[in-house]
Order: sequence, then structure tokens, then C-alpha cells
Amino acid sequence: MTVLIVLLGLGLSHVLYPLVRRRNFLWFNRLMLHVQQGWSGRPWYPAAAVLIIVLLLSWLASTLATAWAGTFGWFLLALATFIYTLGPRDLDRDVKALLAGGNEPRHLKARRVMRIQRTADAPTAAAGIFHAAQARWFGVVFWFVVLGIPGALLYRLTRLSLHLPDWSEDQAHWLLKLRFVLDWPVLVLMLISAGLGGDLDAVRQAWRNHGAGGSRWLIRDQVLDGVAALTVASDATFEEGVEAGHHMVWRMLLIWLVVLSLLLIAGWLS
Repeated sequence: MTVLIVLLGLGLSHVLYPLVRRRNFLWFNRLMLHVQQGWSGRPWYPAAAVLIIVLLLSWLASTLATAWAGTFGWFLLALATFIYTLGPRDLDRDVKALLAGGNEPRHLKARRVMRIQRTADAPTAAAGIFHAAQARWFGVVFWFVVLGIPGALLYRLTRLSLHLPDWSEDQAHWLLKLRFVLDWPVLVLMLISAGLGGDLDAVRQAWRNHGAGGSRWLIRDQVLDGVAALTVASDATFEEGVEAGHHMVWRMLLIWLVVLSLLLIAGWLS
């Protein structure tokens, strides 16, 4: 059932994008605002609040859905949660907007959302696609497979909490610790799938460069920049960099889906 939800969720999120593109997380922003105002005694309170919100919301929603329609109710809730936590923007549409070029509003917005500057070269463009795929696809897929509804919510809400203003330096530090824990296994699997779907030697070199002077296993987001720098030609055009990054993340996603299907066949997933 997990693999079916992932496949359906990825497909429906793309097909129904005009309906789901305005995913609303204002309720979470308001809750975290109350945390800022009333839970300022300890720097770890915001990170704890995210965990508490996820656990309570998941438990309540799962209980109500199961009581309403049993397993089918849970299936619908899990599918809705997975779609809700994907994105929030569609990566394929943003790639098309980047390739459109010019000063079109959708092109400029895609650059702004993906933090790709006008002067970006091909490797930087590819790295922007990698980071977007990590946040929009791979993180949600991994934690949904591992923890189900709470996992998908936890990944998305943790990232959203870091975009809220007015955190103190210590509070932001604890939220970043939580995000590091959530991102680490995702980045490891992204590196493995990038090596299998592309240039294994280049990916291995990027991993080594990332860990130079420290532990190679403290993998952070910046490793994706290294992968892009070593797998995309620096003299390529911006559009070629976008296409190379897009093709790579799709190969990686297909590898993930194949592995999930094999785990399902082996009976390790339900």
C-alpha cells in the first residue's frame, strides 16, 4: 500500500497541480507563532513543538479516518497527506519555466523560488534542481516510507518552520539540528542513486571533497553542489545545466521507485 500511495501521490500531485498548488500551511504558522510568544524559555522548545504537533495531528487524524472508514479511510488520509506535503511547487513545471527563459513572470518566479541567480552557470543551475528535488520529492518520499503520515508531516513542517521569521539564533540552531537528522539519510540515498544513475566516480569524488578536513559521514546539502560541479560541464549553457539536473533527478527517482517495488515484492513493505 505504501508504494501505491507514493506512485498515486506523485502522479496526482502533477496532474492536479492547479488544485493543489496553493497548499495552505497558515494553521502551522499560527501555531508556531504562539510557540514563539509563549515558549521562549528554552531554545529547543520550537523543535519539540514541531514534533508534538506532528504526533498529535497524525494520531488524531488517523484515529478519525480509521473510525470513519477503516483501512480505506487511512489509505485516503495517507494519500492526502502525501500529496499535501509534496512540493509545494511542481518541479517539472518550474523546469519548463526555467527553460522558457526571458523575463516571463513564471521564469523569474521559478528562479526566485529555486534561488538560481541570473548569472548562474550550468553546474549551479543543476544544483538548484537537485536541491529542489530533495525538498519536494526525496525527503517526503523517504520519511513517508519510513514513518508513514507522521514522517511526511515532520519533514515538511520542519522545513517550513525554518522559513518563519524572528527565531533566535539558538532556536534556529535546534531546528537546523532536527532538519539535519531528517536530511542526512535522504542525502545518503540521493548520492547512491546519483552514482547508480550517472557518473559513480564523480559522485564519489564529490562525497570525498565534501568530507575533506572532517568526517565524510557528516553529509549536508552542500554535497549536492559538489555533485553538480563534477557531473555538469562548466562551459555548458544554463539551459543545458537545467536539463542535465532534471534528467538526473528523474533517473534517481526511478531508481528509488524500482527499489521500493522490489522491497514490496520481497515483503519488506506493505
